[in-house]
Amino acid sequence: MAMVTRNATLALVASSLFIVPISACTTNSATTETTSQSVSSTAALSTESSTAFELTRPVLISAEDFDLPIIGDGKSTLPAKVTSADNIEVTITDSSRIIVLNEAIAEIVISLGFADNIIGRDATTTLAALESIPKVSSGHDISAESVLELRPTLVIGDTRSGPPEAIQQLRGAGVPIVLAPEVWQLSDIAPRIKLIADVLGAATFGKKLLDTTQIDINDALNTLDSATASPRVAFIYVRGTASVFLLGGKESGADEMIRSAGGIDVGTDLNLAAFTPLTSEAIVNANPGIIVVTTRGLASVGGIDGLLELPGIAQIPAAKS
Repeated sequence: MAMVTRNATLALVASSLFIVPISACTTNSATTETTSQSVSSTAALSTESSTAFELTRPVLISAEDFDLPIIGDGKSTLPAKVTSADNIEVTITDSSRIIVLNEAIAEIVISLGFADNIIGRDATTTLAALESIPKVSSGHDISAESVLELRPTLVIGDTRSGPPEAIQQLRGAGVPIVLAPEVWQLSDIAPRIKLIADVLGAATFGKKLLDTTQIDINDALNTLDSATASPRVAFIYVRGTASVFLLGGKESGADEMIRSAGGIDVGTDLNLAAFTPLTSEAIVNANPGIIVVTTRGLASVGGIDGLLELPGIAQIPAAKS
């Protein structure tokens, strides 16, 4: 089985006294970037073992690179007819020139063996394997003109891809566009993989990828059997270059990862909406013992020292020894 090494899309969530990898499901538009980066915690935990450790805070932990499995052979059985997540029937006759509008979708396409068919990507897709591939968006908004210039035979995004006018224009020009469902819970992963495999005419390999993914999820969840503690965990989306600091909460996607790993998502516990602006009052009231941020976000504020300078962070248990 071939492999592609890349930064972890498996989100590392602190659970009890150890770190557990859980498949990423943070796909909110404010956090698309988080699905493509390793995740750091300010608690001293081990990524290699489920053995309990004394916590000495703050210490940086990063997800290691992992090998993205290449399960498929890149061969399509077409034509394929599917129903896009926006309830549009789409017929695909050619998968030779693919544009991907979401990094998690790009990973699935690559795993199914179609990396060489990708000729365009959105700005949030930052896989090293696609670094030389042209971008067709500015931020989250795709440019219909940029897409058409690349002469795609297939465009795959999700229900956040837009603006709607661009999607409509491309469909009007005859470009097959399939929007996959968003992923907010672990149970949402399978429908996305199945749809993309069907779109590519690779249903058999899609089933293999589904089985492999479920095994990985089950293995991660099974490591929680001996966990006794339920730490309070805060996921903070940080983009220092734009002064954007958001606390993940209910239905942010981060809540599902934290809950699945045996923790208590502090945003959900306080009934905060997904990605509430970070304030001193909010984070102090949340009182997390562990903070999870993306490594790129952490770097954007100057590392741990910069993180401790954000509103209220220095006052919470996660920042204290």
